[in-house]
Amino acid sequence: MYTAMTTLALATAVTLATTPAGASDPDPIGDPLPDVETGPVQVGLQTVSSDVVAPLAGITAPGQPQMMYIVDQVGQLKELNVATTRPGDVLRTVLDVSSVLVGPLDPKDERGFLGAAFAGDGRLFTYTSEAFDPASPATFPLPADPPGPCDLTGVVPDHRSVIREWEPTSTSPLTYEPLASSRILMTVDQPQSNHNAGDMHFGPDGMLYIAFGDGGGADDQNCQENFDGNPMFGHGAKGNGQNPTNPLGDILRIDVAPGLTPYGIPANNPFATSHPNGEIPELFAMGFRNPFRFSFDAADYTPANAATLPQAWVGDVGQNDVEEVDVVAAGRNYGWRVREGSFLFDPDGFDLKGSRSDGFVFARTASDPVFTDPVAQYDHDDGTAIIGGYVYRGASIPALRGQYVFGDTSRRLNNAHGRLFATSGAKTGRHTVVELTDGPLDVQLIGFGQDHDKELYALVFEPGVSGHVMRLTD
Repeated sequence: MYTAMTTLALATAVTLATTPAGASDPDPIGDPLPDVETGPVQVGLQTVSSDVVAPLAGITAPGQPQMMYIVDQVGQLKELNVATTRPGDVLRTVLDVSSVLVGPLDPKDERGFLGAAFAGDGRLFTYTSEAFDPASPATFPLPADPPGPCDLTGVVPDHRSVIREWEPTSTSPLTYEPLASSRILMTVDQPQSNHNAGDMHFGPDGMLYIAFGDGGGADDQNCQENFDGNPMFGHGAKGNGQNPTNPLGDILRIDVAPGLTPYGIPANNPFATSHPNGEIPELFAMGFRNPFRFSFDAADYTPANAATLPQAWVGDVGQNDVEEVDVVAAGRNYGWRVREGSFLFDPDGFDLKGSRSDGFVFARTASDPVFTDPVAQYDHDDGTAIIGGYVYRGASIPALRGQYVFGDTSRRLNNAHGRLFATSGAKTGRHTVVELTDGPLDVQLIGFGQDHDKELYALVFEPGVSGHVMRLTD
């Protein structure tokens, strides 16, 4: 467990870097990491529900011991009884935010209803992709871009990420409605449609943690051609991953205790009072590309840890070569876009277009005090986008207890060959990644759930059919 440091010490933990420290004309590494092998523990998957479209997270609520609530990207929070639900059952909708969403318009769209978290008093917090509104300034608007090699005249954000708070309108059954009753805590302008991250959790310290991606596109740089054919913007001179003055590429930590408007800054945040590089006070950690899913180890939820700042397990999606598992501590910098995994990264030029990029890794470095290395990583021989999971603390798979369970959405881009992985649940070291099934799945992995008993669920999407909630079994 990470021991709380003084504010001054934390404020010096993040050191900024703007360019890779390496050769002026580096050589790409074609195969940076060994292949993932089958591990000693193998798991099964049992379908629990198929009444979902694109399930991204499975979370629990206080006072609801048999329920897990599924964040469906298309706009619903659905209630699943883990003891009684059968695959053909219709799940009750607890909250519907579809009316305010931008996206998802197709299976590749990363926008939508992306995250939710229950407070201990029953309040609900949500992360949604909503329309950009020039008449209503965001809490965090995009800063003006510096002059560059392309014309960015007239560009506007693709959408806006919105954090809302909801009071229950009913506790039996648990219900949150209507939209007008919600309270907006924070809005963040997003330059492109992808890399929104969107996961959110209450830590063992009672604070709300929220993950944001680098703003989208590729390589975290302006003028790279975006998926829509327009030049990227909103990434500044050095990329959002290395810019601590806005939430993009960061994990934030805020206090949402009742009565705070719109929210509070925890006094022991790394930059609550000191901002040597213009850091926003909400900043917990930086240097991420797309920390799509993250979690806290359930074993850390003890009274003995109440005075310490927690560490989060984060799956940060890589660019062209490396996917990484980070154990994230307060005030640290995880490297993007100077690094991809533990390798140096070069964004290179702009010759490749659309979904492709020129970026590459070119050297693996020794320990560097500026950055914190991942505890585990694998390359694109084994996947395309990491899906962060949980340290397993359940009882049904004893051999898996204490391992960090995660996966990859698809071995090749969108071919529905998701994978289930595990690595050591120790917070330090460089761990080996192993596979939990005998080969890829026949579905696309897009999230994980954890119920009150700490059993885990793979949340998957079957192209052309539906989504499924699948329990991991021994």
